[in-house]
Amino acid sequence: MVFSRATQPATAPVPGVPTSPDVSDASRQDDGRRRDARYFRRLAGTDIDEALAFFTGDYDFRAPRVRRTHTQQHWDFAGVGDARMSLRSSRLLVDLQTESMVDDEFLVAWMRSGTSTITFQGREHALEPGVPVVLPFAEAYALHHRDIGLNLVHLDRDFVRSVVGEDDFAFEPMRRTTAEGLRAWQSVVRAHSGTWLDVEHDLTPIVQRSIAESFVAAAVQAFPRRDRWRSSVTGSGPEHDRLRRALEYVHAHAREPIGTTEIAEAAGLSPRGLQQSLRRHLDQTPGDLLRSVRLDGARVDLLRADRDATNVAEIARAWGFGHLGRFSATYRARFGELPSESLRTR
Repeated sequence: MVFSRATQPATAPVPGVPTSPDVSDASRQDDGRRRDARYFRRLAGTDIDEALAFFTGDYDFRAPRVRRTHTQQHWDFAGVGDARMSLRSSRLLVDLQTESMVDDEFLVAWMRSGTSTITFQGREHALEPGVPVVLPFAEAYALHHRDIGLNLVHLDRDFVRSVVGEDDFAFEPMRRTTAEGLRAWQSVVRAHSGTWLDVEHDLTPIVQRSIAESFVAAAVQAFPRRDRWRSSVTGSGPEHDRLRRALEYVHAHAREPIGTTEIAEAAGLSPRGLQQSLRRHLDQTPGDLLRSVRLDGARVDLLRADRDATNVAEIARAWGFGHLGRFSATYRARFGELPSESLRTR
């Protein structure tokens, strides 16, 4: 469940993502606290009871049930992290069914090999190789792993909420990311995991925080809280459904040169019908809605960007803001800081 610098090829590897370390059959452990704030941990063995005891400490496995799938059982784990974030990889070559719950961290997971099904709130979700999902937070869920190789990014709950600026923020669990969101997530993994996992070299506190913030920003972009803006449209019926389609379209296409006409067409409404529906249910105009979504997107990019490689004007233009002064004023009114201050936190 964490990435390691010492790697070997895995079945169907995800490009740019390290895999679990090559380990012997004998059980061994390597714990280390570094001079910087990161820790490094590696364990491996053939005793599945030992594996369950270890994983239960982090993932609160409840009444796990295990079946043998190989003559010789095997498990391994490697992880590098600090108080804000950890990158983890593991293999568990058995058939495991259990319940789990985590409430102090947000977990983004994707398979390298094997099969895994997560059952949450009565629905089954089959994980796909290389496709990340946010696991349920602060609610119990059932998992069924078989011969799984898994990568995980753990993000501290309080750190994420401080970056996002919402005291009760939580990701929407088991939500599929968009193609654009997947690219954003994979880009951050490829750009920063090597540096984070290089335990031979210390990282400065600024670099450590910067990398952790990049992962948070990418997660926010990859896994937006659709249920929040969907639930803002209360009630049921054809008009409510069309308005939710309008919101879905705006969130998916906010970077594109869209306006009232395109939003209305996607929702199955006339432009005037869209305006009336938005005003009646959300007290917004189509322009207000689009501007708000674009501001959120620009903030994610500013928090994730390398200030030496881009600037506020470029990010503003990418999100459709042509007048930098008006963008800065609107951004400050929304988030309590200037765009340049968000970029400098990197």
